[in-house]
Order: sequence, then structure tokens, then C-alpha cells
Amino acid sequence: MKHRYCDRTLLLLLRTFLDIIALRKGPEHVPDSWLLLVLSGAMMIVATFAATVLIEELAQQDFRLTIATATFGLMFYGAVLFVFGHPRRIVRAITCVLGCGAILTVLYVAEFVLFRPIVGPAAAGTVAALIALWSIPVEGHIISRAIQQHRFIGVAIAVAAFILQFGFQSAFSARS
Repeated sequence: MKHRYCDRTLLLLLRTFLDIIALRKGPEHVPDSWLLLVLSGAMMIVATFAATVLIEELAQQDFRLTIATATFGLMFYGAVLFVFGHPRRIVRAITCVLGCGAILTVLYVAEFVLFRPIVGPAAAGTVAALIALWSIPVEGHIISRAIQQHRFIGVAIAVAAFILQFGFQSAFSARS
């Protein structure tokens, strides 16, 4: 019987992450749990690793630099929550960013791998890029709900995080 409870709980969590990706729910709908944060982080690492293994273009990137860049972005979000006076919401917000990011990464990889042979690399790459770019409004939505500000403010913060991460990755990939 415990397995059924666990299965239902995981399905509920997955549905909640999907609702957050669809901008219907926010981080307040996710439990404040360090264990869930670690599991979401592990999901993101596995999804990122799968992306680098399955997509040739991503295989050229340094996996450690990709993880460091993501960590830099998460630290930026944590700093934003702290500055806005909501440090107790950091675990939930970061859990949502990681969990939703892992799902979007899996969708990105699945779309690219499955549709590339059918529609070609250019079209599959375009759709994959759109899936990846959807993470900006999703992260903005999560942050806006966590800091109790308008979604536009959250999206602006997510764009800033994206630019900072791009700069971070560019600076360190140029050195190697």
C-alpha cells in the first residue's frame, strides 16, 4: 500500500510541476522540503547529462561548466529572493526552477531526438529552442510568485538571470 501512496504523491508533484510550466500554479503549491530540492536537483543533473549524451551539438559543451552555470543562476535567484525579503521561500522556488527545468529539458531532448529524423535538424532545432526559451517565462512566473510581484517583474528577473548565465558560460568557455 505504501507504493500506491508514493506513486500518487510523485504523480501529484509531476502534475504540479506541469501546472507551473503552464503558468497555472506557483512555488507555493510545492512542499518546502530539502529532500524535494535535492531530488529536483538530481532530476535536473540527469536530464542535462542525457541532453549532452543524446544531442551531438550539446556533447561539445563541458558538462561541469553547464552545471556551474545553472548553479550560478540558482544563486542569483536565491539572492533575488533574499533581497526582496523572502529568504524562507528559497527552497520552494529553487525546487520549482529545478523540477520544471528538468521536465523542460526532457521535453527538449525528446522533441529534438524524435523529430530530427522526420522534419530535419533545422526545424527540430527551432522547436527545441522554443521549448528551451519557454524556461524564461516559467522561471519568471516562479520568481514573481515567490516575491509576490507582477509576472512582468519576474520575467525581467529571469531575463537578467539568462543574460548573466550566458555571460558566465561565455567567459569560462572562452578560457578552456
